[in-house]
Amino acid sequence: RPRGGWRRPDLACSLSPLSPRARAAKICGTTFWMATTLSSRQQQVRVLVNLRVFKVVGVSAASSHMLLKVWFRQSWTDPRLVWSPGDYDNVTSAYFRAASRYDGASNNRGVNEIWLPDIRPYNLGEGFEDTLQPSDVLVNHTGGAFWSRPGVMDVLCKFDGLARFPFDHKLTCPIDVGGWMLDGQRQRVGLLDGGYEGDFVEDDVDSSATLVEASAGSSFTEWDLLSLSAVVRNLTYVCCGDDPWPVVLYEVTIRRNASFFYFYVLIFPPTTLAILAISVFFVSPAVGERLSFGVTLVVASQFGKLVVMQLMPICSELLWVDVFLLINELVTLLSLLESTLVLFLHHYESDSLLPSWLAAPRILRSLAACETADERESVLTLLFTRIRHAAETAVAAEKKARRELV
Repeated sequence: RPRGGWRRPDLACSLSPLSPRARAAKICGTTFWMATTLSSRQQQVRVLVNLRVFKVVGVSAASSHMLLKVWFRQSWTDPRLVWSPGDYDNVTSAYFRAASRYDGASNNRGVNEIWLPDIRPYNLGEGFEDTLQPSDVLVNHTGGAFWSRPGVMDVLCKFDGLARFPFDHKLTCPIDVGGWMLDGQRQRVGLLDGGYEGDFVEDDVDSSATLVEASAGSSFTEWDLLSLSAVVRNLTYVCCGDDPWPVVLYEVTIRRNASFFYFYVLIFPPTTLAILAISVFFVSPAVGERLSFGVTLVVASQFGKLVVMQLMPICSELLWVDVFLLINELVTLLSLLESTLVLFLHHYESDSLLPSWLAAPRILRSLAACETADERESVLTLLFTRIRHAAETAVAAEKKARRELV
C-alpha cells in the first residue's frame, strides 16, 4: 500500500497567514502522521476530478504528442480533518501544504501535511510531478478538501482521424485518469462539476463554466479546442483479480484551422510537378533539355516527400497524403521513362532494335539449325553484314564526337 509523508515537526507546526490554529492543531503531534496516510478504518474515499483545458499549446502528429495548458482539480472528504469552528475563532477553512503525492526528490519529501488522492493520467509523456505546479489544499471544517494545480500536460495520444491528413479537420485524443496504487475498493473516482471545462471554439458546446479570463484560448495558432467529454468506467487487470479500477476517460477533440497552409505547402507543389511532367510529351525530341527536365521533376518530388515525412508519423497505416504523393511520384517517373524512350528511338540509326550482342546469338542458333550448305552460307553472310554494320556505326559515331569536340 502507498505510504504518505514523513513527519516534519518544524514544517507541521509552523504558523503562517495560510495556517490558522485549526491547521496547526490538525497537523501537530500524532495527528499529522495519521493525516498523511489513508486510514484503515476508512473503507473508501470518493475523489472527484475536474480537468480545465486552458489552451492547446501544441500538437506533434509525428511523435503523437499533445501539449495542453490545464488546471487539474480534485475534491474529496477526509473525516480526520473535521473541526469545530467555535473552538478556533470561527475559522471555517484552512490551507494545508501539498506538493505532490509521489515526489522523487528527497529534499522535498515530507511537505505533504495531509493525505492526497492517488490520481494520475496514464498516458502522460512526463509525470505530474514535473509538469504541474505545487499548490496548497483548501480544507473546510467539515473535512472537505479541494486541490487545484495549474500546469502543462504532455499527453501521448492515440489520434483518431489522422489518416485524412492534411484534411483531418478534427483529431480526438483520449486521456485516462485514475488510481495507480489504490483500486476501487479503497478509492472511488467521480466527476467534479461534470468533470471538465474548456474554452471551446463552438458556442453550442456545453461547458460547465463561463470562462472570463482574457488569456484563455488561443489565437493565430494551428489548433483550437473543439470539444471535451468525460465518462467514468471500471477496468479490470489480470494482475489484480476482479478488483475494479475506476478510470475517468477524457476525449479531447481539437480542430485544425491551418488547412490553407498545408494546401499551399503539401498539395499545390506536387500537383504542379505532375502537370509539368505531362508537359514534356509536347516537347520536340530534338530538344536536349527534355531529359534533364524530367530528372529535375523527379528530384523535386522526392524533396517534397522529405518535407511531409517531418510532419507525419512513421506507421503501418496508409494515410491519404501517402497515396497522393505516390501517385504524383509515379506520374513524374513515367514521364521520365517516356522521355528516355522517345530520345532513344529518335537518335537510333541501326536497322534493328536489338543490339549486336543480342542479335549474334540468335543468328548462331539459326546457323546450327541449317540443313544445307546454301542455308548456312546465307546465315553467315547475314552475320558478317551485321558485324560490319555495327563496326561502321561505331566508327561513324566516334568521328562525329571528334568533330563536335573540335
